[in-house]
Amino acid sequence: MNEQLIAALRRAHPIYEIPEDDLVGEVLIPAIKVADDVRIAAGFFSSQCLAQIAPGLADYLRRDSGTLQLLISPAVDATDLAAMERGTRSPEQVIEAAVDRLLDEAALSEHALVHHTLDCLSYLVATGRLEIRFALMKSGMYHKKQWLIRSGTEWAAVHGSGNATARGLLVNGEQMTIDQPWRDGHIASQRVAKLLAGWERQWHNESPHVLAVELHDGLRLAGRQRGTAQAPTIDDFWRAWHADHARGLEPPLPPGVSLAQPRLLSIPTDVEWRSGRYAHQAEAVEAFSVNGSRGILAIATGGGKTPTSLIAATQEQDRHKGPMVLVVIVPSAPLVRQWSDNVRQFGIEPFVPSGSSGPKREARLEEIKAGLATQGSYTSVIVCTQKLFTADENFRDFIDTLPSSVLAMIIGDEVHNLGSKSFLARKSERFNARLGLSATPSRQYDPEGTVGLIDYFGPELFEFTLKDAIRSGCLSPYNYHLHEIVLSEDEMAEYENLTRQLQRKGFQQADDGNDSDLQAQIEHLLRRRRALLEHAEAKIPALRQLLTLHGLREVSKTLIYTSAKPPVLTRERQIDVANRMLDELRISFHQFTYKETAKRGAGKYLEAFGKGEYQVLTAMEVLDEGIDIPQTDTAYLLASSTVRREWVQRRGRILRRAEGKEIANLHDFLVVPPSLGAREGRALLVGELARAREFASAADNEYDSDGPRAVIDRHERTL
Repeated sequence: MNEQLIAALRRAHPIYEIPEDDLVGEVLIPAIKVADDVRIAAGFFSSQCLAQIAPGLADYLRRDSGTLQLLISPAVDATDLAAMERGTRSPEQVIEAAVDRLLDEAALSEHALVHHTLDCLSYLVATGRLEIRFALMKSGMYHKKQWLIRSGTEWAAVHGSGNATARGLLVNGEQMTIDQPWRDGHIASQRVAKLLAGWERQWHNESPHVLAVELHDGLRLAGRQRGTAQAPTIDDFWRAWHADHARGLEPPLPPGVSLAQPRLLSIPTDVEWRSGRYAHQAEAVEAFSVNGSRGILAIATGGGKTPTSLIAATQEQDRHKGPMVLVVIVPSAPLVRQWSDNVRQFGIEPFVPSGSSGPKREARLEEIKAGLATQGSYTSVIVCTQKLFTADENFRDFIDTLPSSVLAMIIGDEVHNLGSKSFLARKSERFNARLGLSATPSRQYDPEGTVGLIDYFGPELFEFTLKDAIRSGCLSPYNYHLHEIVLSEDEMAEYENLTRQLQRKGFQQADDGNDSDLQAQIEHLLRRRRALLEHAEAKIPALRQLLTLHGLREVSKTLIYTSAKPPVLTRERQIDVANRMLDELRISFHQFTYKETAKRGAGKYLEAFGKGEYQVLTAMEVLDEGIDIPQTDTAYLLASSTVRREWVQRRGRILRRAEGKEIANLHDFLVVPPSLGAREGRALLVGELARAREFASAADNEYDSDGPRAVIDRHERTL
């Protein structure tokens, strides 16, 4: 038999250019005529393909030597899908109707194959001579173009750009390579072996990237997706499967998939939470459970508040032993991605509503509701932004109308944000379990919002401070270096001018960084005054001097955190000034702002930074909530916030542990007035010293002779 395939392809060329070359007549037909095994993988398939290979296909099927195997994406023409469906639904009728049209002396007629391709397709499916599986991907579509043909022990592979369609074989500008190991040698043999191994993995569902589903399920999925441009995905299949399972339909499993595990949260085996440095997580979970599954956990950045909350959710799920929906509300898109990754580690692919349009979102929520109709254990997780939750009434209605058998749980990350009027006015009372997370849950100088937050989520049950995180080893210890920056006369004059304008508008209290419930004009003036301090012109020269003293070549794993506010007395952003200074010093750097983090692939910059490819990252707006830069061991904080929560967050994110990182060095710039004669200057200094005391209180070098406490005490004596 080996000689037959060798003889059939003796005139085949190594490469075929379509439409110039006759791939069908010179390769496919003669090879299939003598084949014992034919496997076709294709992104697109049409029944007209069968007409093109009819002479070879008729001989192959006459010998009754096996089935033709077809692994394709569900992107199939509606008429071909209907023909496939006829073959599965009414095989006896299809065979009976095909006898007169397709069979000649009990075998398929080559002439009939050409003229009755749809009947041929239905007949082949009905008789089991054509085995079709649809290949689904996590995203995108299955796009292979392969013909794997065996005779005896020899395999030939035809592969390239042409699909298994009439146009792909005859009309389009395509290129196909022919591998014949007996003629082409070792490299061709390796290629064929790899193609065969890939086929086997995908056909038998041993590939993590492809799910091969039987024809019946593929037809159902393709029908659901009809009219949409997007090919069905693996997740689409499992959503449909679970929806059917919840309705008691007992849908069959894909080939090679022995068991469809119920969608349940599961604590990863490598998560350390009952002992060691993260033993506090067990205490926090217990406190939440004992308080009736309501409350707020005040866990500092680095203390593992995300896994703590998912462990708590897992225990809620296990106690309930029924359907559960978990809704995680976060303040920003980067946190949606971060939370989604964490949820996947706990075993569930979350639904992210912001990733789909309104109609698709509603359809997906209906599928989730169908899955939750089961009496057994089943959990769905939804991760969304606070903005989407408050804006999408349909989404809130989905929560409010869940059956009473469903345990509904909410996790509010950076929960202080949910004390806003917009959320509290639209909160859902349907959530049985409510867990709030924040390093600093109280809304500074917003007692009304704090009360609303506690009324809804429950009281603060557990606290794990930044000092606790450092002491337990969750965060890196640090030294705090305080550098005095004197405002220029022009800057001080503008500061006094803005302060007087605020006083005339009725704003008399200290600036706590909170803008809620303030008049627009007052808010505008406060932001300008804060920007003035953050942009103090002496900061960049001071930074330049510090980098130079450190040794320009020795600068590494360094973060420069700049102001995101518009400058007041100049037109140039602080980050641009810092970037230009680094260019002049020939220090390699990359800018890392909210704009960069919103893009896919942003992690490559952090990876390059960790490897030392960049000495410095200049950052803006990325440390407050959600972005960690653990590789940093030295940070210069040019932007000095007046909000205590932001102090804790920025410091905590820089102190993330990383390999080789023993201690971090934080450099802060204390803005002082040129003199303390004016009341405005003293008030300015009081605010700056409050931040410095907070940062110094957990520093290793707080009471060193040249440490931050010496600077703080000296200025406090002048007040």
